[in-house]
Amino acid sequence: MPPITVIFVVSGLAVWLNGLAFLGVGAKKAEGTPDPLVSVGWVTLVAGVVDFAEAVYLLAAVPPATGIPLAGLVVFYATFFTTLGLTLVKGLDLRPVGNLAVAVALVPLFWWSFFDGTWMFQSILAVWAVAFLSVAATTYGRLPGRVLGGVLTVTALYTFLTPAVLLALGHAIP
Repeated sequence: MPPITVIFVVSGLAVWLNGLAFLGVGAKKAEGTPDPLVSVGWVTLVAGVVDFAEAVYLLAAVPPATGIPLAGLVVFYATFFTTLGLTLVKGLDLRPVGNLAVAVALVPLFWWSFFDGTWMFQSILAVWAVAFLSVAATTYGRLPGRVLGGVLTVTALYTFLTPAVLLALGHAIP
């Protein structure tokens, strides 16, 4: 399996947990117990750090024509997950994360031609744009958290975990 599988799995699980938290599944803090969002934050932070490590690996091990653009794209998501993870762990204001989400939604669309001939990767870029714009809208009270939770769980399944399963089964991503 290619090393990008690690990015898909760790990021997918982080997005899945965040989606479930916004849906309210296991997200309510009970009196006298730890805040479950801190656990979600730690998983998200780990995903960001792993994604950064994978970006370094891509730069070192993959031919530059592919490794450099792919590592650049991965750094967008690594930065987002690291920032979101730290924000959740520390219980900070999510609005700056929403601001970051706008850039992470739009700038990766410039990688569209990098993925020419791979309809799934191109559709993933589009889904990510919707998901990250939804994050921004939710942090500013424009989109209900439950809607974002639904968007994130679908995003986790389609854009991260499905490609990981395809690669694990020895298939190329279409």
